[in-house]
Amino acid sequence: MGAVLRSLLLCSFCLLIRGTPLLLYANRRDLRLVDASQARANATVVVGGLEDAAAVDYVFGGGLIYWSDVSEEAIKRTVFNHSTGPTGQQVTVVSGLASPDGLACDWLGRKLYWTDSETNRIEVAELDGTLRKVLFWEDLDQPRAIALDPERG
Repeated sequence: MGAVLRSLLLCSFCLLIRGTPLLLYANRRDLRLVDASQARANATVVVGGLEDAAAVDYVFGGGLIYWSDVSEEAIKRTVFNHSTGPTGQQVTVVSGLASPDGLACDWLGRKLYWTDSETNRIEVAELDGTLRKVLFWEDLDQPRAIALDPERG
């Protein structure tokens, strides 16, 4: 897919949401959404009452918000609808982690990647948490953040 077509599709998704770019971020105790086109926009709490949210990502096609919680040693998700907001139901997708800092969703391959800075690992699973696998564990020193390019694999 060409760069121009990708840009047009991305712009179309922004228009579908509200016609403006939205920024979703983790604020330790909650996840917040803000209209990035406004200089002094107020952030809306979309998921509250969290212990220690460290990273967040969003799968547009499924309306799924994923986040890592270091204190709960888990990765969780909720469904988010742009019209009605979050469902309020939080689901633990991956548990038994030591310190899940970084998180990235592959919306094309339907995979979830994360870093664990205490075990010095980068792991992957399906978006529902199944088929968990350690990808890298050697020569890593407290990996904290992760990003990926789903179109290039």
